[in-house]
Amino acid sequence: MENRSGINFVKDYKPGLDAVVELTNGRFVDVTNGCFFDPDVSVLIKNGKIVSMPGLENETEKRKPDFSFDLKGKTVLPGLFNVHCHIQMINPTLFSDFKTIKARKKYHDQQVRKNMEDCLARGITNIRDAYSDDLRPNRKLIEQIQNQKIPGPRIMQAVLVGAIGGYLSPELKGMKKILFRKLGMGTIEYEDSNSGVVTFLPDASEQQVQDAVNRAIDERGADLIKVGESLEESLINTNPVTMPIKQMQAITDQARLRNVQSTIHCVSVDTFQRAIMVGFSSLAHMARDGELTQKDIDACLNSDCIIEPTLSNGYDMSWRLKGDPFSNDSNLEKLYRFRDKIFADLAEEFWVPELKDFVIAGFNKANRGKYTMLGVFNLSKLLAHFSRLMRFGIKNTKMLMEQGAIMACGNDGGIQACTPAMIAHELSMFNLFMNDEAFDKKFNGMAAVQTATINSAKSMGIDNQFGSIQTGKVADFAIVHGNPFENSTVLGKIVDALFMDGRFVINNCGLEV
Repeated sequence: MENRSGINFVKDYKPGLDAVVELTNGRFVDVTNGCFFDPDVSVLIKNGKIVSMPGLENETEKRKPDFSFDLKGKTVLPGLFNVHCHIQMINPTLFSDFKTIKARKKYHDQQVRKNMEDCLARGITNIRDAYSDDLRPNRKLIEQIQNQKIPGPRIMQAVLVGAIGGYLSPELKGMKKILFRKLGMGTIEYEDSNSGVVTFLPDASEQQVQDAVNRAIDERGADLIKVGESLEESLINTNPVTMPIKQMQAITDQARLRNVQSTIHCVSVDTFQRAIMVGFSSLAHMARDGELTQKDIDACLNSDCIIEPTLSNGYDMSWRLKGDPFSNDSNLEKLYRFRDKIFADLAEEFWVPELKDFVIAGFNKANRGKYTMLGVFNLSKLLAHFSRLMRFGIKNTKMLMEQGAIMACGNDGGIQACTPAMIAHELSMFNLFMNDEAFDKKFNGMAAVQTATINSAKSMGIDNQFGSIQTGKVADFAIVHGNPFENSTVLGKIVDALFMDGRFVINNCGLEV
């Protein structure tokens, strides 16, 4: 069964889940140590999990397999991750006109389905939706995937918790309501149990904030508690409310008590400092209004916080602006050269034919310095924040990574022309900006593998089940051609084969039972 991209999804997998299935003659990746397991190691699967890895010293259990796959020397990775995307946001370009808006609405569902298929096609078995104003479309999508009506990865859902008037929780009225609709975001009331936003009053007590976290988990089904804080002007909120430290602390404490991860939209040094202080599980994006100090970096390294820099934001949103002091930054110059080479090919690969021309038109418009939406909204103020990303955001990410901060793989897919399946692109952005000094490769193959697997599993709080090939973990395997330690570009590219939950899902290379 092929999808629109020509991927061979396996329709009828004969061995039942209760059968013992052996994967042999594969180069199984040890993500922890950054190497391959011994060539004699094989993997046994039953009921969707790895039950044994014969050939390892500590594996004593012996089982006779009912069926066997000869992997013919191919590389076997654990399933890959996108820890930060926005599934229902389909934005071919922010620099849109009314034709773009009309086409996006018409082909929205078609593009969402392609994105889900594309995730599996590239070995991505777990993704996390970092914000949806209306939870119903994702709930329906999750049900369809679980019932195997459509192919797709597992989906974890964030629910935003914040004060009325905060970033991503503005008062929904007037032009703001109209703009939300134009951006493809709903205007569902926050008190509705289908809303992806739970709010409290700006002067709420710590108990009221904790109650909001509980509502997000118990009423909305949150797998992640998100805080949306931004000190900068945005399309969504021109003067957002900033949360007091006591309220932030109440959120992280309650999330931790409920065994749920927490993250914060972190684009300023001030937010970075306070977020580390109160113990968020992860930081989404990167401080871009100034340079972090060594004290800031040490505080991060001494915490359990994981960084999700979403460097793809820069690819989509960093442009030259007249009079902007960062317009001649060397990183921005590098980005222009990189982007000009690949944006048309990415549009062709990841967007349905009915939308790809709008993606290309948007990039061409921005390349000409035309930064308007619908011919009315001038986006220059918004874009100014992203030009700073090229200076401070990249430098801060490099300093953190050089000193050992854990990096996870999320691309903010759904924002602009980036889709949830484009983690190879996110990793290429790491490579572009982290490896610019001669003979000093900071983001090597081992770092790329760990970023896309075990680090991301930790960021999502599911590393006890996913992220590495290990007895007892879920049997998700992305089978590829090539050595990711020597050539990290194989990560996130179309796989040769895929197992998910022990089921044979994709077969592009003629594997036989």
